Amino acid sequence: MLTGIGVAWVMNPLIALVILVLWEPLEVLVLSPLLAKGNIKFGYESVRNSLSDVFFDVVGVLLGAYVLANFFEPPFYLF
Repeated sequence: MLTGIGVAWVMNPLIALVILVLWEPLEVLVLSPLLAKGNIKFGYESVRNSLSDVFFDVVGVLLGAYVLANFFEPPFYLF
């Protein structure tokens, strides 16, 4: 959730949400198998874990974009 808050605070909330949501399949479908080939344990994530990550990313983006941004000006702005 903290990642969602921070990312949405410094960039467009829609772009932040897309980046965070697309990270989950990349992590599970690409990074884990590639690292496993090199005998690097990246950790196994279940579908339930990935869905909970997406849920908390959405909550974090909402908090960062609509709560934190109303109280504090971001130190910089991407996109």
